[in-house]
Amino acid sequence: MNRFKLLILLLVAASLACTLTRNPPPTLTPLPPTFTPNFTATAIALLPTETYTPSPTAFPTDTPLPTSTPTSTYTPSPTDTPLPTSTPYPEIQRDNEVLFFDIPNTIQGGLSTAWLSFTLTNSLIFETSGTENGETAMVSVYLANPINGQRVKVIDLPSSVGNRIYWSPTGLHLAYFIPEDGLYLLDVQSGRSQRLFKSESLLPRGIIGHQPVWSPDGTRLAFVLPTAYATDIYIVNADGTNFQNITNSPTYDFWPAWSPDGTKLAFVSDRLTCPSWYPNVPDTCDQPNASPPQTGALFVYEFIINRFSLINANPVNSPPEWINTRLIGVSSGSLDPLSNASDLWVYDVAAGSTWRLNPDDNAIYAAPAWEPNGQFVMFQRIEQTSEIIFANRFGEVIQRLSDYIFVRYGLRGHWSPDGTRLAIGGSNRQCPYGILIFDTSFE
Repeated sequence: MNRFKLLILLLVAASLACTLTRNPPPTLTPLPPTFTPNFTATAIALLPTETYTPSPTAFPTDTPLPTSTPTSTYTPSPTDTPLPTSTPYPEIQRDNEVLFFDIPNTIQGGLSTAWLSFTLTNSLIFETSGTENGETAMVSVYLANPINGQRVKVIDLPSSVGNRIYWSPTGLHLAYFIPEDGLYLLDVQSGRSQRLFKSESLLPRGIIGHQPVWSPDGTRLAFVLPTAYATDIYIVNADGTNFQNITNSPTYDFWPAWSPDGTKLAFVSDRLTCPSWYPNVPDTCDQPNASPPQTGALFVYEFIINRFSLINANPVNSPPEWINTRLIGVSSGSLDPLSNASDLWVYDVAAGSTWRLNPDDNAIYAAPAWEPNGQFVMFQRIEQTSEIIFANRFGEVIQRLSDYIFVRYGLRGHWSPDGTRLAIGGSNRQCPYGILIFDTSFE
């Protein structure tokens, strides 16, 4: 091992010795100086360039021909300025706002017998933390059993609801309208109340006498909504589904009425006198500040075959009423308060026949109330005074009552389901005699 180390040291020493004793390289001899040229450049003076001057022309230039005077262009006469159109009504807004109420167990399963519905307006006291007690007016919806007198409060609603409460025939659903809010649909079994749409009023575009109407089986609700320039009739299922436009026309369609079997919907429309209310279309009735129609012809829509039929072109001035599955009763005439004539008519949808209930004597005949089987009718006659008339289905008078005087359009009558009794009272807070009950002898 020591020999190996020694050998390495010797090799290193020998290498260093070779490096130190190496001869230096020879120095390079510099090149001779570079060649410098001995000539100088001589500047050359440039002669000025000559400018070319053209000689005068030998011939005169041609005189240009005068330009022709342009003819006047045709200016079309201004077109007629279109009349301003009415502002389209904003689209009805649907939403999913839902409220919940505690419904009494007594009525959650529906009503197996006839109950009486009424409302009471009261003041409810409430207290908010940090503020004084306040008071707000509410309207309470009640049901009363006419047999045992049992009374059940269903819900409390804002007092602005008033009498805008619409029970389904089965008692399972209740529609109510809150002004400046919208139409709600209450499921009595679950207490769930859904707003169908937002609306300020139930009088679409000012059409009077409108209210939502239930189908006879209580499964569908029909009502009128304003469209962009007119109104259409809509229906919706009792659970809020299948919201659809039935008439879908550019005219005013209003006052829907279900047939007793629920297969047809009668309504009034101005489509015979006004093909369209949309602007800038042929024969449009659209004009600024135009008033909506208050009368129209009677039509019927058949759900099964999806068909619209004109029943009669006479101007109908109140919501039609189905007397039975083939007869419709209407009031025809002017809604002018100063008008002195209004007649009651019956239309047979199946046979296509028509007859007047009252004589043509220029009196006002109004407020008809038909017996459920369509055999009898009560109505009001107004001329110098007022009287109540009982007649059969063809208008033959059975009894006249002159002792009970009601104001014009201030009389209402309603028959019992079996058609044996008739209740008569006032309307619009005009109840001078309370409620009068008559049997079929009308005495």
